[in-house]
Amino acid sequence: MVINRVPYVSYNNLGWLITKRPLALVELAVIGIIILALVFFQFAFLINGVDRILHGNDHRIIEIVKESLYSLAHIRFSGFILFIPYFVVILPFSDFYLSSPLLAKIQIPAFILQTIYSNIYYLVPVIILAIIVSYLALRFIQVLPLVILHNVHGIAAVKISWRMTKSHLWSYLWRLGFLGLATFISTGLISIILYLIQSQLDKSSHVVAFTGAVINMGLMSLFVRLISAAMLVIFVLFLLLANDKYETIHSNEPQVSLHASSSKIGRRSAIALILVFLFGQISFNVYYLRGATLDKPITISHRGVDDGNGVQNTIPALDKTSKEKPDYVEMDIHETKDHQFVVMHDENLKHLTGVNKSPYQLTLKQITKLTASENGYHAHVASFSDYLSAAEKDHQKLLVEIKVTKHDSKNMLSLFKERYGKRLMKDHDMVHSLSFPVIKGLKKSTPKLPVSFILPYNLTFPQTDADAYTVEETTLDSSFVSQAHYNHQKVFAWTVDSNDDMTRMIFLNVDGIITDNLKELKENINSTFNDPTYANRLLIYSDELDNLTSYTETVPN
Repeated sequence: MVINRVPYVSYNNLGWLITKRPLALVELAVIGIIILALVFFQFAFLINGVDRILHGNDHRIIEIVKESLYSLAHIRFSGFILFIPYFVVILPFSDFYLSSPLLAKIQIPAFILQTIYSNIYYLVPVIILAIIVSYLALRFIQVLPLVILHNVHGIAAVKISWRMTKSHLWSYLWRLGFLGLATFISTGLISIILYLIQSQLDKSSHVVAFTGAVINMGLMSLFVRLISAAMLVIFVLFLLLANDKYETIHSNEPQVSLHASSSKIGRRSAIALILVFLFGQISFNVYYLRGATLDKPITISHRGVDDGNGVQNTIPALDKTSKEKPDYVEMDIHETKDHQFVVMHDENLKHLTGVNKSPYQLTLKQITKLTASENGYHAHVASFSDYLSAAEKDHQKLLVEIKVTKHDSKNMLSLFKERYGKRLMKDHDMVHSLSFPVIKGLKKSTPKLPVSFILPYNLTFPQTDADAYTVEETTLDSSFVSQAHYNHQKVFAWTVDSNDDMTRMIFLNVDGIITDNLKELKENINSTFNDPTYANRLLIYSDELDNLTSYTETVPN
């Protein structure tokens, strides 16, 4: 990105990349192939390792690495390309049993899911598609073991897996379901027991409570990881035992029974690794329990509402929400036909006002005569000038999103800057936008006005001079947050509406959280930072471990 002077990679600059930076696209394709190879190697390492333990063979790590590299080197190009759709198809199960950080970005953003869930015409086809994909995932579940262990080529592996699972579909289904349920119950039970123990320890002296919390966090982390690892090995063993039947049918070798050899050196190495892990975990627990790892994020009300308490982007909703004292109210503006600015999110007015027109087709006077209706409330559409005046009266800071369309005037940004730039800086407001030219233009003309670049998908870290990034929360991870902080840039997560997602964003150490449920967010933050009992911190910590991800991967050091 730096070499090719590419500031960011997203769907809205794909055309620019194709026409202006074709070499960058070629390089990205090469990186994609490398990532796919690494995903294949990761799965090959896992399957080869468990297979060697299963059959009592030499299971030194170096031998497993060699065998996995051999599998990678001998896969045909056609078979290699096959794994692009294959990894997507098996995600319903691989994401739980064969979780891969390299596949983690294959996610549907939450705002798209919310749109699907709220519309029956979208929801029904998606449910049908999910059933079909889940069925295919079960039928193709043996493809990877066949390719890795038996050097079966891609298409042939697909056909064989289809035959192998034909009469055993329900067997696969209930066993996978049992593993998932067993993992959920066992990890949840451990978390509850340790939480109850810590609740009693919190009633003792500070030294006893703190020591107990450090130990309980270490035990929770260790047990959850051991259970997850055990369930993963059982899942792979389940696949390999079925593969042994395939191998027996297609060769004269006798079926091999389960036998795991072990050596004193291996056991000592394993114990040493566990001790190193525990030492690092306990050190981090002490650091975390003293409250040194997290900063309190600012609260941002999405479109100026809280739990549907009014019509989005209207002054009555602003007045009502500002009484709850969010740090910022996020709102949206469009340019009108007469080059004014109206407070409106949608590019068409029909959803809120019933008028099938876009802001650029009407004058400001015409639009502000319209009444918007939502959540059982009604309010007039507001001009940005009136909305800004209302915010100043309420002493409420704003996060202004500048919406951009191809119908905007050439000097739209200049008009905005001239009319509102100094006023926004005086009020300590911020601006964000999906349009990189807007971000670049504001940084050049009004460098003291804080601007944030909106990213609907975290594919790779951008190379811009923005003061912050507003990132859709689904693909936001600790790596992005850490890199932003390293560059002295802030990160705002949107739109975070569930309590679990709020907790996850807090533990990612984001600088701000944009939400439709302001009251719930404030309560979550208060319980995390203002009521820091060790039992509560343990409970929050367990929420992160329930995702079967490493705590140090979700919380920047």
